[in-house]
Amino acid sequence: MPLISIIITNYNGRKYLGDCIDSLNRNSLADFEIIVVDNGSCDGSVEFLRVKYSQVKVIALDSNLGLAIASNRGRAAAAGKYLFFYNNDTIADQNLLSELVKTMESDETIGICGCKTLSYDGAKKTNCGVPLDIFGYPYGESKCFYVDAAIFIRREVFDEIGGFDPKLFLYCEDRDLCWRCWLYGYKVVAVDSAVFRHDSFCAVDGEGRLNTNIRKRFMGEAFTIRLLLKNYSFLALLGIFPIYMAINCMEMLLFLFKGRLDVVFGAYIRAYGWNLGNLLETLRLRRKIQSERKTSDISLLKKMYLGSGKLKLFGEVGVPQFR
Repeated sequence: MPLISIIITNYNGRKYLGDCIDSLNRNSLADFEIIVVDNGSCDGSVEFLRVKYSQVKVIALDSNLGLAIASNRGRAAAAGKYLFFYNNDTIADQNLLSELVKTMESDETIGICGCKTLSYDGAKKTNCGVPLDIFGYPYGESKCFYVDAAIFIRREVFDEIGGFDPKLFLYCEDRDLCWRCWLYGYKVVAVDSAVFRHDSFCAVDGEGRLNTNIRKRFMGEAFTIRLLLKNYSFLALLGIFPIYMAINCMEMLLFLFKGRLDVVFGAYIRAYGWNLGNLLETLRLRRKIQSERKTSDISLLKKMYLGSGKLKLFGEVGVPQFR
């Protein structure tokens, strides 16, 4: 049995796979397996892997089922003590895996480790853990609340907290997993000495404008609402969710003023409709999480940014430009 199961979800990422896997194979810690879950790629990724990397386990899905479902499929095939959910557009430092294992084994209360992320050319630091505001938005002035692109988690913790939420097709799945890790009494830490390079998408362009599109905005709002409904206690939800809705109303009024009915209905109204359609399942998961949680919301709020990260970001770079 390997010590680590590295699970890489791939969708038309053939151009990244060689550098990603080669860098992992150069790691100082060699006790690992690599599992690539392919989400129905049409760029020859599966054939490339089977020819060049025969030691890699390939799970080829017929279509793009999303990041969360693909990651859970990878977990089902994994044998390692630790699971490492790792993006394909990355290059790992030689000591990445050994530093993660060393940190995890130094403290049994750590459930998830993250890494220090550099830009793909290694020229600048992107993050070392990501803050979260009380409305589930990943921006603000606070300590590391969750980690992204490289999630190193104990296998038993992953199973205990329920794995990735399969409804979160893309975006929020990492926030949700780490939030539940905190709720179940484990810590989430970022390891400064565990370094990798990531060709991450940056929403703020070179001219300082915030760019998005309607589909991304829909998923961001819909899935954030779901994680708030699942993970907050009733009293916390009673105080926070009305403010979240008020912020959404202000955003919708702004886009109505700008004549963007497509944004209002395609992103915001659709996000609330999606949650109404999935409400029964959300409430079922909520009952399970709230009955099993070990950490209070007061403790978690101390780790969050108490303002609105979204409004803070809008104030710094302006209203999003929809492509």
